[in-house]
Amino acid sequence: MELSLGLVLVVVLVGFAVGYFSALFGVGGGVIMVPFMVLVVGLTQHTAEGTSLLVIIPTAIIGVSVHLRKGFVSPAKGLLIGAGGVVGALLGASLALRIEEDSLTKTFALFVIVFGARTAFQGWKLRRAAS
Repeated sequence: MELSLGLVLVVVLVGFAVGYFSALFGVGGGVIMVPFMVLVVGLTQHTAEGTSLLVIIPTAIIGVSVHLRKGFVSPAKGLLIGAGGVVGALLGASLALRIEEDSLTKTFALFVIVFGARTAFQGWKLRRAAS
């Protein structure tokens, strides 16, 4: 898919939103980026996932540096979790590349739906408990 000026502007705007919410909530942003890159930009699921991981690097560095300056980073715990994350990333990336495109897309969609529903339910419970 050729990137027109309009699509480039949309891609940059979505990138801005992903960076903003990643730093605001401490999330990677792949839940937004991957479907966007598949549905709008025209990338395959495998390429969208790899590209999403690439985007996380600079946004995470900026987000961490801002939080670190304010003292809101636990380096020891972060490094321990990160060590497990490195192993998980190696295994997950290897598995993702062995799964057929269609199956990977459906698995990703199911993951987003299940965790989105879980998050919404927890918010609903918190609101009910507060009232």
